[in-house]
Amino acid sequence: MYEGFASMYDALMHDAPYEIWAAYIDGFLSEWFKGKKGYKGIILDIACGTGNITLRLAEMGYDMIGVDSSEEMLAEACRKAHEKNAEILFLAQDMRELNLYGTVDAAVCVCDGLNYILNADELLEIFKKIKLFLNPGGVFIFDMNTEYKFENFAKQIFEDTGAGGESYEWQNNYEPSTKINEYNMVFFMYDKNGNRTEDEAFTELHRQKAYPLADICNLLLKAGFASVAMRDSYSNNPPKPESTRVVFIAAM
Repeated sequence: MYEGFASMYDALMHDAPYEIWAAYIDGFLSEWFKGKKGYKGIILDIACGTGNITLRLAEMGYDMIGVDSSEEMLAEACRKAHEKNAEILFLAQDMRELNLYGTVDAAVCVCDGLNYILNADELLEIFKKIKLFLNPGGVFIFDMNTEYKFENFAKQIFEDTGAGGESYEWQNNYEPSTKINEYNMVFFMYDKNGNRTEDEAFTELHRQKAYPLADICNLLLKAGFASVAMRDSYSNNPPKPESTRVVFIAAM
């Protein structure tokens, strides 16, 4: 996953509300660490991709560490950080094998990165690893797609074209018995005149799992977090039955 897609990821994710997500995280962390005057803290960005949240939080004054399993996505993140003269440590690691050189004040995982973990036992071990690398008083903020979203987007086909003419088709196929949604993504080539050909540039198959919200909370508590709060899609409101994305805030 995220191999051929990496070079065109940003163009095709042009409408993702990164600014809103980053501002929400900054607002929460600023309040959380308000007792440490002038201190922003070290933040771990898990499944950081091409660094869209990592870079924004770095610009807000945080010391950032970005972790992703895709070297192709990290190459894009490093290129963008170099262009902005941003000093960010990027690590090529699977979140299931997370191993930092020290501790961090907070961790984030944005844009449903944890839905890619298809096994609850593995998800629990990830939560334990994240807690292990958090300083006392630390907090873990992440979002996940919901069962409602997968159920209502099942078997739909989406098409999009990026600013540079990049194009793909995205077909969802959700299996309620396993709660696993498959995204079959097909990317297309263009001729010298800018017309899409019938040839496929490449395909990628992505699989995500929906977990009941209560199960996520229980896993976080089992991992050793002291408290868990939930919010509806980067708002201050509690989740609704029709929430498509839920933010979890797990505190030490």
